[in-house]
Amino acid sequence: MHTVPPTLGPEQMMSDPFDGMEDWAKEAERRAKRAERRRRLGAAFRFRSERARTVAWFLSAAVAAVLLAAALPTIRTYLPGSAAADSTTADAAYATQAVPSGVTVTTTASAAPTDPFEGTAAATYPKGETGITLPAATAVTGFTAAQVDGALRQVRTALVAARLDQRMLTGHDPAPFLALLAPNSASNIRPWFDRSTFSTLATWIDPSARLDAAEEVRVSGRVTFASVSVDGLQTLQITTNFVWVYAFTGNPGHPLAAAHDEVRWDFPTTARLRAGDKGMWVGHSAGYLAWIDCVAARKGMLAPFKEGAADVPGPADTEDPDAYLKADHTLDIGDDCASSPSPSAG
Repeated sequence: MHTVPPTLGPEQMMSDPFDGMEDWAKEAERRAKRAERRRRLGAAFRFRSERARTVAWFLSAAVAAVLLAAALPTIRTYLPGSAAADSTTADAAYATQAVPSGVTVTTTASAAPTDPFEGTAAATYPKGETGITLPAATAVTGFTAAQVDGALRQVRTALVAARLDQRMLTGHDPAPFLALLAPNSASNIRPWFDRSTFSTLATWIDPSARLDAAEEVRVSGRVTFASVSVDGLQTLQITTNFVWVYAFTGNPGHPLAAAHDEVRWDFPTTARLRAGDKGMWVGHSAGYLAWIDCVAARKGMLAPFKEGAADVPGPADTEDPDAYLKADHTLDIGDDCASSPSPSAG
């Protein structure tokens, strides 16, 4: 599809024959950059899987149960010549994730575009933890403003430990993150790292990939808090929804990979809790990985799509691959890696 300049009416031609041409030129340039990005991308995968887990806060008189749903990465292909690669609708509609009720704030900082992010949705996302904007703490049922503020800061620390700290990213050490949770919550989450089912909570960079030391992770998303009653126990729930975009070296044309997660962090009131249940719990976790390598994703790790990879699924839809780098994108997506060969077969 080719873009043509706008047609000028008689009045426009009399006032300024070039009126509107600047906007058209900018739009044409934007489309050209998007097409080039898709060409370089070659294939953008998304990977996702879900499993339910149940954990409990043990009370002196009752048990409050919380369902945990963890979703791993996800993958879509965008091969040259596919409908997605030929599309010229840059901002085509895509399904978005619902915002939970409560007090919400979205990322407010921004950064200047740099390679390799330039030309993608993440180009102006803030760098690192500056992308985690917290809402102003206010008192809610059962919790003072000071308690809400402390919980928000604890969640922020957990996000940094899980997605940005090198001890987690390349050291593959979940201990600093787990130490932030209530002891009994940490006991439930620790096996996720043993079974490689942690991708909705944390990032492990695959040893075969190398992060770009000159580029910080780009981060965008929102934080919401509310007070709810869970089986009669007043609970402060903080829901975070962020996309984390990582830049890599040594992989020309495919330098990015992303994780998008939504995590609900629960802080039950402490009066009726046992010591091991006091503190922050992971109440719910879901998400996907995008623009990734299938083999690494199946191991719970993150790596960008590799040129010449054996396990390349066929094109799955026509959605702009850039949409998966947006924090409001729905988490309810298919799994392109599921239909591709397993690591042992590839």
